[in-house]
Amino acid sequence: YSLTHAHRFGAEGAEVILIGPDRFHYYSGMGPGMLSRIYEPEQVRFDIQAIVESRGGIFVKDKAASIDADNRTLILEGGEKIGYDLVSFNIGSHVPLHLIPGAEGEAFPVKPIENLEQIRNTILEKLTRGTPTILLIGGGPAGVELAGNAWRLVRDHHGQADIILANSTDRLLPNVADKASRLAIQSLTERGIKVLPNFLAATMSQGLVRSQSGEEISYDVAILTIGIVPPHTFIDSGLKTSKDGALLVNDYLQSVDYPEIFGGGDCIAIQGKPLGRVGVYAVREAPILFQNLLASLTGKPLKPFRPQKRYLLIFNLGDGTGIFVREPFVFKGKLAFTLKNHIDMSFMSKFQVS
Repeated sequence: YSLTHAHRFGAEGAEVILIGPDRFHYYSGMGPGMLSRIYEPEQVRFDIQAIVESRGGIFVKDKAASIDADNRTLILEGGEKIGYDLVSFNIGSHVPLHLIPGAEGEAFPVKPIENLEQIRNTILEKLTRGTPTILLIGGGPAGVELAGNAWRLVRDHHGQADIILANSTDRLLPNVADKASRLAIQSLTERGIKVLPNFLAATMSQGLVRSQSGEEISYDVAILTIGIVPPHTFIDSGLKTSKDGALLVNDYLQSVDYPEIFGGGDCIAIQGKPLGRVGVYAVREAPILFQNLLASLTGKPLKPFRPQKRYLLIFNLGDGTGIFVREPFVFKGKLAFTLKNHIDMSFMSKFQVS
């Protein structure tokens, strides 16, 4: 959002620099559909380099390794140092591979979203050699959606696979209504996907995962959907953070100890307001973040972000249906996916460079 309005910063005499690991940024809400090819990759990504450059900004292909907040300087992984007057962090989250010893190199983490292309290619390659076992570890939204879309990928290529969704508890989609969990289990099991409850993965090695209770599952492709955590950047830089390392911000999305540092999305935690890491908050924060960055430049009052208590979630089940959740309303069907598709496609269209 701020990138599409970057010219407004320029009009106030500011130089806009965007630092990112790649010119494309993928929208996680449509990622599972990219796995199954409901969507092509170009439909689920923003060309952030083109967006910022078309509005007079500069794109630097790199990542922030650390922050020297006292001297208002970013140290990039490539060694370059960039000074700032204002900085906004929107660096997302990652899957904590270290929670399962041996997982690194054995399993694909669901983030970054670009991994889904490698997962897709691996599944297709395994299908040419037989009936692979595709294991997903973690029964949250990503696990449910990717299990359903892996099924579609296999079906559309006239293959066969054993798809297993292993979850650490007996309930899928743990943070939403019970009915949504039941509908998800019903949808997956009706298509032959095995939902394995109370499987707490302990170790992974050479195509085998072992649970804490000693149960074992062999796999050909393993996908980790065990949740997400913020990067270590803030805690390593000595900034105030939440327990899990997210940048601690006030209601203005501003660092609690450095007012020139802002942030949004998965990488922040609002002091006194613990929020789930769901995309709706990042989307709602975006215009407030832009307004407050601009206000900081111009000396105007900042605007608080007021998170909504109820919000819409729709899960893409991969078979043309979805689960609609806006409590107390929960239902499953084609209408839910049609609505999700409309919302997602409309959102993406706002940020494309013509």
